[in-house]
Amino acid sequence: MPKQPNFVLFITDQNRGDWLGCAGHPVVKTPHIDAIASKGTRFTDFHVATQVCMPNRASLLTGRFPSVHGLRNNGAILPRSANTFVDVLAAAGYRTAPIGKSHLQPMTGIRLLEAEVDGQPIKEVWKPDGADYTAESGKAFGARGGLIETP
Repeated sequence: MPKQPNFVLFITDQNRGDWLGCAGHPVVKTPHIDAIASKGTRFTDFHVATQVCMPNRASLLTGRFPSVHGLRNNGAILPRSANTFVDVLAAAGYRTAPIGKSHLQPMTGIRLLEAEVDGQPIKEVWKPDGADYTAESGKAFGARGGLIETP
């Protein structure tokens, strides 16, 4: 069986693609990103599904527009039942992990609308869910930022 390739996907906020040393910016120095880019693939033509960060991250993960996956603005929820490319990779035997801010759940406790057709979740988008979403609420973190188990 051939070995599966390893890859890393960097998702950044609020920067232009040409504001990297590897893209030729005359002032900005990004030596670590430049080193990674020199050994991998760097895309030079990329378009976002939306300019808003949470819906765009959800689009990258699901391969769907915000109008389909349901996370249409910051503060909305991408349910754990949403199928993502990470789920597909895990099913293929990859070990996956987000490092840094994935920012796909709100921190307010206010639940906004999700993708529905005739009052029902869009079936292709969702897989069975029974998840407790309180793990990412502000109450789940202690004074030092450590996770507190919630009942």
